[in-house]
Amino acid sequence: MTDSVSTPSRQEPPPDAALTADGLTRLHQRLWTERGNRIGRDLTVPPCPYTADELAALAAGNRRVGYLPPEVATRATRHLLGAMFPAMDCYSLQPDNEVENLVTRPGWFDYEAAIDAPYGDTTEAELRRRVADDGRELLNLNQYIVAAQDSRLFTGHYLDERRTWPRIGILVTGRIVCVRVDGDEMAEGLGDEPPQPGALLTAYDLHHDFKAPYTGGRSFGVARSERAASVTPEPPAPARGIHASQLGPTDPDAEWRRQVDRLVDAGVAAELGLTPEQYAASLPRFTARPPTYAGRFDAPVIVETRVEWRRLFELFGIRVSPILAVFPPAVPTGADSAHRDEPYAAWFTRWGQRFDGPTSPEEARAALRADEVGANLVEGGAVAHAFPELVESARFFDHIGEVLPAAEIAGPLPFEPIDRTPGICRWRGIPEFGCNLYPLAFSVFRPLVRGREITTA
Repeated sequence: MTDSVSTPSRQEPPPDAALTADGLTRLHQRLWTERGNRIGRDLTVPPCPYTADELAALAAGNRRVGYLPPEVATRATRHLLGAMFPAMDCYSLQPDNEVENLVTRPGWFDYEAAIDAPYGDTTEAELRRRVADDGRELLNLNQYIVAAQDSRLFTGHYLDERRTWPRIGILVTGRIVCVRVDGDEMAEGLGDEPPQPGALLTAYDLHHDFKAPYTGGRSFGVARSERAASVTPEPPAPARGIHASQLGPTDPDAEWRRQVDRLVDAGVAAELGLTPEQYAASLPRFTARPPTYAGRFDAPVIVETRVEWRRLFELFGIRVSPILAVFPPAVPTGADSAHRDEPYAAWFTRWGQRFDGPTSPEEARAALRADEVGANLVEGGAVAHAFPELVESARFFDHIGEVLPAAEIAGPLPFEPIDRTPGICRWRGIPEFGCNLYPLAFSVFRPLVRGREITTA
């Protein structure tokens, strides 16, 4: 038996697993032996603690029983689940991820088996209240991953692949957010977003008061015999700083050559009809970093402006989110953030350098000093291409030099008429240019800022 994403065919559990503890024990022992083999771990499964009456009641309520081994039950070990199921490829699976579980409870648990999430059209507070009234708790992300993978194995469908975005028991910057998994077909209401089967989508920008028919929730319960078991609190998520790829001194000449080679390899020179040598000669060199920039702007970056930005992002391998089509075009927040016609070199902040903690776009704009400029979308793409390790390690930037103006947006996904800030994150396994739906501070984002001085050819 296998539940590899490369084998999507439906597999029914053995008949004796339906309502018997022994059958469930044997089933999940086989599952976790195979899953453990994928990562070189020996994962054991204890006997299922549910009684026959409890299992019958769960079946009547369309709930399924799953098992979460202690070895993969926490935020800090969630990356092992990512290794077991590599198609998920989500920022919440990074070894140093900041997506905290509300509660960590390894072992046997039960969850709603319906593909579409229950508790629809609820705010965060309403969901918490309804789940508590049901005597249950919000499913955490590790449990959700196991439940979604089990669902795919037994039904051929991941949880929530059709249309729902359930809130679950996870916190991003202190707010509960929602998740879903891509199935084989485009989910309803997502417009032109192409699915990446098996991709785990962990939101980061859900407002606590937002609700819609598709924002439900998912809960879990445990056997009566397990309800008094003590649960060890999970340590808080780590405070992440500057990525290793941006640490240490920078040799301007070597860094310039590296970035030029990356631009050539991406096809920018060919796009402009230039040879690699001609292209390099057309670009400005890095000048010495102004002494006052030290500790704020330590990342020199070449900004190519001669290729239309959407085409440039295509060359860089940065997907442009279809959601941008419903918003007005981005506009600069100041003259120095406006688009330029010739390429230039500038010094930018490293992730976590100028703003070392979560900072909202508006807070960052208000804090800009006389020699600081909010970065625009082209500059954001340049930084993402120059330092791909940032996006890969879930260190994202808000391009605070531009906003998507407030507008009334009609359609299946309701959006409030507020200004939004563009940015690049990792979504469905690759960098994606989109926007934060709410202009709040998010732990995975930092404002992108550059020094006012630039160098042109």
